[in-house]
Amino acid sequence: MNWINLKAGPAVIITSAFIGPGSLTVCALAGVDFGFELLWAVLLSCLITIFFQNIVANLSYHHNLGLIELLKNKLNNKSLKVFFKYYILITIFFGNAAYEAGNISGALLGLNNISEIILFETSELFEPYLLLIITIFLILVVLKDNIRLLKNVLGIAVMLMSFSFLVAAIITKPNLIDILAGFFIPRWRPETWSTIVAVLGTTIVPYNLFLHAWLVKKEKSNNISFKLLKRDTIIAVSFGGVISASIIIAASGANIYELVSVEDLGTSLNNLYGNKSQLLISFGLFAAGLSSAMTAPLAARYVFKESINNYSNKFKLEIVAPILIIFIGLIFTHFDTNPFNLIKVAQIANGLMLPGITLFILYLCLSFQPKTLNYKIRILGLIILFLFFAFLAFKILFL
Repeated sequence: MNWINLKAGPAVIITSAFIGPGSLTVCALAGVDFGFELLWAVLLSCLITIFFQNIVANLSYHHNLGLIELLKNKLNNKSLKVFFKYYILITIFFGNAAYEAGNISGALLGLNNISEIILFETSELFEPYLLLIITIFLILVVLKDNIRLLKNVLGIAVMLMSFSFLVAAIITKPNLIDILAGFFIPRWRPETWSTIVAVLGTTIVPYNLFLHAWLVKKEKSNNISFKLLKRDTIIAVSFGGVISASIIIAASGANIYELVSVEDLGTSLNNLYGNKSQLLISFGLFAAGLSSAMTAPLAARYVFKESINNYSNKFKLEIVAPILIIFIGLIFTHFDTNPFNLIKVAQIANGLMLPGITLFILYLCLSFQPKTLNYKIRILGLIILFLFFAFLAFKILFL
């Protein structure tokens, strides 16, 4: 467990951020609709995430600046600087507010299910109090801003998710040969394209780039080496890949014909394998919802903090934005809107943003990295990824 220690780096926070109810829903849908066919998309998305996160970590580590700070301090074109800054602010705020609705709802749903299974009674009467406790906890996390505590809490959440969904996948007794074929034999069909984009979009999360860069800058003072940061990213994101793949496998073996939310996955496994399987899914859903609900407003706080550092009341602004995101998520949850449909669409939209995000990272690399062999490899990789993402976006939008 030393990789969740302070000196082990911030990547566990990144993993807990992208594994949320939206990821669970997308991966469950992939398993229900296509079986093991899209496991390769999970593997590819994890490799790309490691590649991207290590690039932004490298930029932040060697310049001791966050991504927006790099733009503000190094970019000479004032109009372009203002455009980038406010585009990112608006995207992060509204995107994270949408995700937060699913995150809080997922945590509450998992907690309700656990209560019903253990206590053998409905928890509807306690739901407002549970929601209030979750909200207060999230606000305290944002206000406290304790990275060491956050990493340890989220590290436990990631381990809990890994165990929950891995066991859920194992009890469906999947065929190992079919799993290996799903991972290493990519199959393309027109009906899978939107799901492929959603799987990529739910793993390669734009706000995680800004969050990771900020955390690397903040932890550099602890004398952490960049070699350790790279290893930390590989380990943490790999855990995320295990969770996503396990959800696809479990959903594929659950004999579900229609999936409206992740709760359906737990119900179907319950019908096939008993209450213990539903309890596993519920624990995983609670951990995924709560961990992502913590990181989404925190990411917004860091982005706002970098963007408004010239204002005298910057502390108030950087606190108001994440708390407002939490309350928007709370409102959607309270009025019982179905956040899973919203999140499902948001994952596809997020995937469609990947060409632009790739160009943004490419611009930073061209501007701020030394011209070495590793630099040339990164540039080539980013160009290839841009073409790949642009191809997928074209397929979704125009074909």
